[in-house]
Amino acid sequence: MTQQRISHAYMLVGPEGEARDSASRRLAAVMLCSGDEAPCGHCRNCRKVFSGIHPDVTLVTRQEGTSGLHREILVEQIRAVAASASVAPNEAARKVYIITEADRMNRLAQNALLKVLEEPPGHACFILCTAAADALLETVRSRCVRVDEWERGETACVLSPLATAYLQMAARGDQADTVQFCMLRAKLTREETETFLEDVRDALWAILCSRAENPGLSQDRLFALNALVDRAEDYLRHNVAPKQIFGMLAAETLR
Repeated sequence: MTQQRISHAYMLVGPEGEARDSASRRLAAVMLCSGDEAPCGHCRNCRKVFSGIHPDVTLVTRQEGTSGLHREILVEQIRAVAASASVAPNEAARKVYIITEADRMNRLAQNALLKVLEEPPGHACFILCTAAADALLETVRSRCVRVDEWERGETACVLSPLATAYLQMAARGDQADTVQFCMLRAKLTREETETFLEDVRDALWAILCSRAENPGLSQDRLFALNALVDRAEDYLRHNVAPKQIFGMLAAETLR
């Protein structure tokens, strides 16, 4: 999907869970990405979307009541979304609203959303996530692009074998393997070390964008490793020797 063909409303249909959540984040990143190929995973907007801190991405879900979560997404919530959507974005070119359990909207809420979908502000986009598309009004469904397949498919990318090996090792969590891996690379040239770090960073963001297979690392671990790679690249730019770079990776990869 390119930024030129973005619709104002999508409906992600499938079981609730991490796969659907990841797909909605990826789609939001596509909508806000400022890179050449969306989602690039590197620009400020992509990083903030995948970190869950972008001010122009709003998550709409059932609210807490006195005895737990409400059974429904209420009309007041959707009216608040409509009011917010009329305000210009904070940082990006668009604002994105992810409704995580769209089938939980009551009829009043759906009708309120329909009004926005019929005449959406030019900068507002909506992602409706649902396990039961038939629970949504036909008029709501008809105004959304339906997405049933979230697999990587044609967006998949090929990762560097060495970067893949490093991330697989990080997922296994074996300190001895980690030390051995890093010490075997300690004789790489500065240019080779720079390429390795770039490949690892690219692999991390490809995984976060669901464009590559995750070897079993949590999102927190992916971001921690990305921060470690950023620091290693900064040290390399300040003439720290590759041997010391890999010594740092050996010591901190599993932290």
